[in-house]
Amino acid sequence: APDSTPSAYSTTTLVSGSHIVHNDSQSENGPYTPQIAMAVSINTAYADLWHRVGGTAVANIAQEFGVNTDAACITASCPGNPHGMKDEAGVALGQASLSVLEQASMLATIDNGGVYHSAHVVASIGHNTQNSAPPIPIKVTNYPVFSPDPTANKNLASQVQYAMSKDDAPYGTAPGAGMSNGQEIIAKTGTTDSAQSAFFIGAIPSQTLAVALFTNEQGSEMGKAHQTLGLLGGLSSGGMGGTWPASIWHTYAENMFVPLGIEPFPTPVFTGQTWNQVPPNLRDVGKKPKKHDHGGPDGGRGGDQGGNPTPWPTFSCDPQVVTCTTGTGGGG
Repeated sequence: APDSTPSAYSTTTLVSGSHIVHNDSQSENGPYTPQIAMAVSINTAYADLWHRVGGTAVANIAQEFGVNTDAACITASCPGNPHGMKDEAGVALGQASLSVLEQASMLATIDNGGVYHSAHVVASIGHNTQNSAPPIPIKVTNYPVFSPDPTANKNLASQVQYAMSKDDAPYGTAPGAGMSNGQEIIAKTGTTDSAQSAFFIGAIPSQTLAVALFTNEQGSEMGKAHQTLGLLGGLSSGGMGGTWPASIWHTYAENMFVPLGIEPFPTPVFTGQTWNQVPPNLRDVGKKPKKHDHGGPDGGRGGDQGGNPTPWPTFSCDPQVVTCTTGTGGGG
């Protein structure tokens, strides 16, 4: 059901109808900024943000981005889920099925300063020998996604661009996707817990590209085993979005995007209010160590390989448990 206390701190205590979201490993627990959480693909951070805004808001913004939320089983029933996924935390981790076109259109909207353009798909190309057939008009609709005010819309889009700008960092889930000319990219990997599909979506300011791999047998039939992308190409991480999809994206970008030269993304304009899920007594962060690539295995529907590049704060409780009491000691 819709959450009536969106600002409440996350908890590991089960209540009626609730579900505990875990990270791929306990080493990934702890505080993150949205930018680093995006780069490292932290399940609990996405769930916290979903919890804060609510399932209806997430479904609505997905629709604005061109997602068919009924077909994706977010706002309509589907096999095994008669009520849809709108109020399920798994939506924050990618459990809804989006097409490659929807993924590409979504990133193109963010890349284009928050202005959505409907996709135009070329079904076939032929040669008209009669020169009599009338031209087929291209019907493209466009509108601002984040705000009807053009300036506010662009500013909000710049914040999302900023949040997506570190996926190719050494600690991110696609450290090899970066371009050789130093062009900044915005990107995100996608890896399913059963390794049946893998995504990498990435963009430079003028171009957006989505790459996806799927197994041929998804195992939807009762009792039928599904194929996986695990060990694809002989790699233990072969089924992850940061491996083959990111590599394919990088190869294309080197050939097609590098010749375009370097273009900076807009400087992010931050608006709104600060929201911090870390209890006040746990916000004392010690001296920052040098960043390292704490790689780890993928195990969650929304998770990818990667670890926590941020320093651990000074905890007054067990650092392996995210939820702690607000007193001076004791566990949560």
